[in-house]
This record gives sequence, C-alpha cells and structure tokens, in this order.
Amino acid sequence: MKMISSRLGRIWKERARFLSTIINKDKKVNPPSFDILSPAVCYPLLTVIFMLLGLQGMTFYSFSLFSVFLIAFLFGFRFGRPAGKERFPIVWRLGFPLFLVGVAAEFINILYINSIPLIEPAMRSRLIPSLAYLSFLIVPGCIILFTNAIMHRNYKEAIGWLASGTFLISLLGYRTEIYALLLGAFISAYYMKGGCIRKSTAIKYISASAVILLAINLGVVAFREMPLASFMDRFSMTTNVFSSMADSFGITIFGEAGGTIHKSILSSLRIIPGSRTGPRTFISQLIGVGGGSTTPTMIGIPFVDFGIAGVLIMGLMLGLLFGSGYKTLIRGDIDILPFHSLCMAFLILTIETGIADAIVLIYLIAYLVMVI
Repeated sequence: MKMISSRLGRIWKERARFLSTIINKDKKVNPPSFDILSPAVCYPLLTVIFMLLGLQGMTFYSFSLFSVFLIAFLFGFRFGRPAGKERFPIVWRLGFPLFLVGVAAEFINILYINSIPLIEPAMRSRLIPSLAYLSFLIVPGCIILFTNAIMHRNYKEAIGWLASGTFLISLLGYRTEIYALLLGAFISAYYMKGGCIRKSTAIKYISASAVILLAINLGVVAFREMPLASFMDRFSMTTNVFSSMADSFGITIFGEAGGTIHKSILSSLRIIPGSRTGPRTFISQLIGVGGGSTTPTMIGIPFVDFGIAGVLIMGLMLGLLFGSGYKTLIRGDIDILPFHSLCMAFLILTIETGIADAIVLIYLIAYLVMVI
C-alpha cells in the first residue's frame, strides 16, 4: 500500500510539474544580447548568402527585386508589435496528438503504396497527397514535444523525439521537412532559459546544425551518384529560374497571373475549386520545362502573380508577422516558442523553395493567430 501511494505521489508531482510548465507565467526565454537568430538578423543574412551563392544566375533586375523584398521585410519587422497578454497554453497539449496523426497518416500511405519512398524514390509519386500532408504534422508535433522536454531539462527525451521524428519523416523521402525539424528544434533550444545551449557556445551549435544539413545534402548527392558540383549549382539554377521569369515579365507593377499560382497551392490539393496543377509545375511551364517541379525562390510566386507590388507586400507582411512574433517571444511568452521555431525554420528554407505548400501557409496562419 505504501508503495502504491508513493508511486501515485510521484505521478501527481510529475503532472503538477507539467501543468506548471503550461501555466507558469514566470517561464522565460533567454535571447543573448546580440541575437543572431533574430529574424531581422539571420533572415536577411541568409538571403544575401543565398544571393551570393547563386550570383551566376542573377541579373541586375532580379537582384534589385530581392533587395526590395529585404528592405520591405526589415521595415515590417521594425513596426511589428508584440501580441497582447493572452496566452496559448493549449500549444503544449498539441504535441503528442499532432505526432500521432502524422505517424498514422504516414504508415497508411506506406501500406497503400506497399513500399518505402526512401528506398524507392520513384514510389513517392504514388503517395496519397492528403495523407502525405498529414504526415508532415510529425514536424510541429516533435518540435512541441522537444521544446517541452528541453524546458524540463530532460535532454534524453528531447533527443529521442528529435531522432524519432527525423527517422519517420525520412522514410517518405522528403528532405525539406527533416531540415525544418532540425532547424526548429535548434531554434527552440537556443531560446530556452537554462536549456542545452548557452550564449557563449551558441555559434558552435549553429555551425553544428549547418554541418548536419550539409551532410544530409551531400549524402543524397552521393547516394544518387551525382557530381558534387551539382549541389553547388543548385543555388545558381534556382536564382536563374527567378531571373528568367523576372526578365520575361519585365517591370510589371501588378503582375501577370493575378493570383492564379497562389490559388493553385490550395486548388491542386482539391481544398478549393480550380486547377489541379501545382504551383511549382506552373513555374516549370512558365520557364518552358514541361512536367517538372521547379523551386522559384521566396519572391518568385508573388512576383508572377502580383508583380513588384506583390514582392513588396510579401516582404512587408512577413516582416510584420515575424516582428510581432519575435517581440512577443523575447518579452517572455514561452507559449509561442514552438510555433515561432517552426515558422522561422520554414521561413529560412523558403528562401530557395518559396511558399508553395499549403502546410506552410497553415503554419503561418496559426502563428498569425497567436500574435495578433
């Protein structure tokens, strides 16, 4: 009897500790005095690095459009205001359900095609798109669970969630989601007060994350027996795609497609009526690459749909969103941390890929709800 009561006492203490994590208003994040992961620092910096790596594919016009976008982003960030005092403790309860839904969707998809896309990449085209999107929920689920574990200084559990999420997502053969999970987890750990990363060693962990991402890319290149130069050429190829579109349309203030490509992000998944052609396929058709899937950079789709005005508004809106979110975070509202980390990771990745996936739009909308 004494053993049972002792065990119940431990369970109750664990429950109380978890609930205190959710509702304790004294929980803080710990940004360093110079925050290299501030959206106003790292995002423009990484965008400029991307532009320099892809300089061979850039023209003066496309370079100018990128500059307009970054100026608008920084302007929006400057005027972003922290959210009100309303908290979102429910975020911490979403981690495990999101993870379970993602795992279930993934295994149903794998059973449906009777294959593992990681081993047979050609089978990825046979995946059920709606289930594939649901499987991506492993990423936010793992980031929430990872952040919660770091908050409790349970580093083994945190690494366990990170490793399991990375392994599960890799089975589908997608790399972007793996990068998002690794980056999101790193950002969460970076900001945790008393977490596994201290300001004095932050740069080492940033370098380590970069090495991991580079190793994954090089591993894929080696596995496919592609020349190493093809990895470095990817930047120039992506900037060349955007430069081709920009030069083709010329100086257009309001664009040529009128929102058709943005609409296709949802219509291609049958969420709304419209074309079943995906946004990246639209881009491929524009540049004369039939049947392909082309990444257009962050500003490619806004430019084609809405011209220079679209590039300007996109930069301004993202700046306002991440300015508000970041200022809410550093004020000490830890509930926003998992979604800030998730959206910040995708913001970095979409420098090259552009916002061309419905799941990324959903993440950004959820982030917006938390900061307005």
